[in-house]
Amino acid sequence: MAKTQINIRMDDETAEMARQAAATRRIAVNEYVEQLIRNDNEHLREKFMEGARHVLEEYGDLIDEISGERRT
Repeated sequence: MAKTQINIRMDDETAEMARQAAATRRIAVNEYVEQLIRNDNEHLREKFMEGARHVLEEYGDLIDEISGERRT
């Protein structure tokens, strides 16, 4: 996978926390930040899918009726 470089700014205390957390995991800081971003987005996707399932369970028949289709 191709990599893109970005620059971020953070206060010294946060930067040190990132360095320590990455060192504890024996990974580079950029890899640690990448993992945090991926985990955050996967969590959001899971929440969205959970909400979508709820809507379909509660209103699926109505949606089908409006769209002129039947659920099987």
